[in-house]
Amino acid sequence: MELEPGRKLTCCGDEPCHAQSEDYARGSSWLLHEAFCLHSQADVFEPYEKHHSTVKDACQLAQRLGVENLLLYHTEDKNLDKRKELYLAEGRAYFRGNLYVPDDLETLTL
Repeated sequence: MELEPGRKLTCCGDEPCHAQSEDYARGSSWLLHEAFCLHSQADVFEPYEKHHSTVKDACQLAQRLGVENLLLYHTEDKNLDKRKELYLAEGRAYFRGNLYVPDDLETLTL
């Protein structure tokens, strides 16, 4: 979605961004990407069996595509009390832009 000239929002839906769709996401002002679990917990939550990604996967993709703001959603709900803190900590190791992990019903202004 073009927000205004030179700024776009891209949402990958309920699965990782496919290679053939990367050109649409490249240089996005905002990328909304699922991150089912922490990479460090992939053996517990098995995201790849569910066609999902980890925080590390989504953050590396966003960094490679030159995304400005990355919003992670569609996460497991076993770590709700510390989810934001844990996801931000893992994600910042792989993504240098602005990283958001909103709580349910939290709003952001684009």
